[in-house]
Amino acid sequence: MVDLEVIYKEVDDLSHEKVMEIMRNLIKIDTSVPPGNTYREYLDVISPYFEKLGFELEEVLVPKDIVDKWDVSLIGPRVNLVASKNYGQDEDITFYGHIDVVPAPSGGLKEWSFPPFQATMIKSGKIYGRGTADMKGSMASLILALQIIKKLNLVPKYNLTILNCTDEEISPYPGVAYLAEKGYVKGTVFCLDGDIKSNITIGSFGFLNIIVDTYGKSCHSAVNFMGVNALEQTIPILTELMKLKEIVEERESDTIPGIPRPGSNRKWNFSPMFNLNIMKVGTTDSIVPDHCMLLINRRIIPKENHDDVKREIEEAIERGRVKSKLLDVKTTFDFSFPAMKADPNSKGILRIKKAMALVNKISEDTIKPIGMFGSTDMSFLNRMLNIEDIIVHGVCYGGSNEHGVNEHIRMKDLITFIKELIVFLCHDF
Repeated sequence: MVDLEVIYKEVDDLSHEKVMEIMRNLIKIDTSVPPGNTYREYLDVISPYFEKLGFELEEVLVPKDIVDKWDVSLIGPRVNLVASKNYGQDEDITFYGHIDVVPAPSGGLKEWSFPPFQATMIKSGKIYGRGTADMKGSMASLILALQIIKKLNLVPKYNLTILNCTDEEISPYPGVAYLAEKGYVKGTVFCLDGDIKSNITIGSFGFLNIIVDTYGKSCHSAVNFMGVNALEQTIPILTELMKLKEIVEERESDTIPGIPRPGSNRKWNFSPMFNLNIMKVGTTDSIVPDHCMLLINRRIIPKENHDDVKREIEEAIERGRVKSKLLDVKTTFDFSFPAMKADPNSKGILRIKKAMALVNKISEDTIKPIGMFGSTDMSFLNRMLNIEDIIVHGVCYGGSNEHGVNEHIRMKDLITFIKELIVFLCHDF
């Protein structure tokens, strides 16, 4: 029988310096992507932690011919780390974390209260640094949890595989997709890229970027009747797209709760988003523009079909085109990412809910399922392996500002997450 009070005391007695030693070591490696050229250096830092815990390590390189298909600015080997340990159990679990972070704002280092690649804790317990929330803080928590499990001679209920993967932030084919293809993902999946709050993510957005190029004829602005203004003649297309936006955003998931919308008393389920995010047109005031570029960002919920999403956008563009004088319209489906759906009644999710309830002294009924307003490469595991036993839970919180200036986590949340991980892995439920 696991003594919860012994576990809690051991975690509470962790010195902040021990926590910060790991945080500093992980954050100091600038794994920004692009270019993602320091993955090898990062693995050299994190691998010894797993070696000391008795894990077998394997480095898995995504082949260069696959990487070269990506239209992104990647430099260096895409090397992933697989750490595994067999505890003689009947069930397996795969913990997932990504190595890469988004860049700190270019030229904006003065906006940070502390250097972004030096983990810094202030008196309030906030720990600042790029990647603290997304998601090196969660991986540090797992390492600390495993160290305590070893110290207390506890035995996890699972055989463990821990993945440190490449290119989550940028790639249409991240490292975890390659590892899934090669059979490294086993059993329940625990994605450490999540929130500490008492919700359980059971869905996330997929997305699709669509580039619309419209073409007219340039001429001098003083004789505009001799040309075709690509900006003005794109307006009918914009009008049809805005009509489609209204239709799309009224749709909802049948099973995944969403978050309230400002000014609305309606209880929303997880719903898709339709965004006209970029428009580039014109060069100077004296030239009628002959080209307009529009980028549509479409956020897709799990029940939607990618082909249907593409078709209705193409039809809206065509309805607008026939009302215009444009000479040509080209539509490019530029980049896509599948949606993710997890089973709220899977063994893994039911177990993490019990662990969260015990650690936080709350009822399981208060831990609600929700849709995550972002995307995760766990969706590749949905699609490739046909699994829905996926936990998404981590150490960041609503104010962490991941991807932004002064990204941070809180020491108290890190301590809570370590407790949750140990209880999840070792307690007899």
